[in-house]
Amino acid sequence: MAEAQIDVEAARDEGEYLQGFADFSQYVASDLSLSIYRKFGVLGARNLLYLQTELQLLEIELEALGKEDKLAIAGGDIDDEKFELEEAARSWESMRGRAEDGDERQMRRLGMIYKIRKVMEEYESALLRRNEVLQLESPADIPFEAFKSWFRAKRPLWGSGFRTLHNEADMISLGTQAEPDRISSLMHRCLGYRLRVERKTPKSWGPMYYYPVERVNLIVGIISVLCSASLLVGAILALHFVKPIGIRLGIVGVFTLLFAASVALLTHARRVEVYGATAAYAAVLVVFISVN
Repeated sequence: MAEAQIDVEAARDEGEYLQGFADFSQYVASDLSLSIYRKFGVLGARNLLYLQTELQLLEIELEALGKEDKLAIAGGDIDDEKFELEEAARSWESMRGRAEDGDERQMRRLGMIYKIRKVMEEYESALLRRNEVLQLESPADIPFEAFKSWFRAKRPLWGSGFRTLHNEADMISLGTQAEPDRISSLMHRCLGYRLRVERKTPKSWGPMYYYPVERVNLIVGIISVLCSASLLVGAILALHFVKPIGIRLGIVGVFTLLFAASVALLTHARRVEVYGATAAYAAVLVVFISVN
């Protein structure tokens, strides 16, 4: 009775959506990271196995029909019948024509070929679609936690729809955004509460906050510029005021190590890119030493 009363109140509120699929779809569409759906891994595999087995059965039946024709040609007594079988086995026009004329054997063969063509098309299409689904990524942790909390608190779907989160490992995310770099993730964990933005949503959803990606990207860009510039300018200033060659080489090693660590930890650079950037940075410092 309490749930029915809540539904009535939500229906009377003009700021609320129709409870159920309408409300749930509005929530999912409210942010790209909330486009989370079932992958149906087991069901998809079973469907492919059914199609595969159906094709295998048709393959066996077609091979058996071919063996029957081969035995009839090898052991038949009437030359005309053997020639007709041979001709139908070699000529598509002959096989189709005899099937249209009512030849039972060729009608069975032609019907089997058409059925194989249809099932094969469905099987290959299902394979390609399944391959695309399997390449989709799992939802990110933070949006998925928000999705689960909202779904379990609201209970938007009844009946079989209530089992949406029955298998959490079977969920996938559409339009997955690029994985943030380490410094962006660190800012999200440490400063996300201060950077969050509240959006206007129905009261029944509770307070919802969104992470301003553009603002974070701007802050991360400024930090990256300051970090890279400070490593280069700091190294040049240190090398300018220090004269002993041994200490200079030590400074080059320290700053090169710091630069490599900053590139590896603060960006998504691959190993080969880290090596290339570090080599270029070290080359600049070595040239500065030699010229100075």
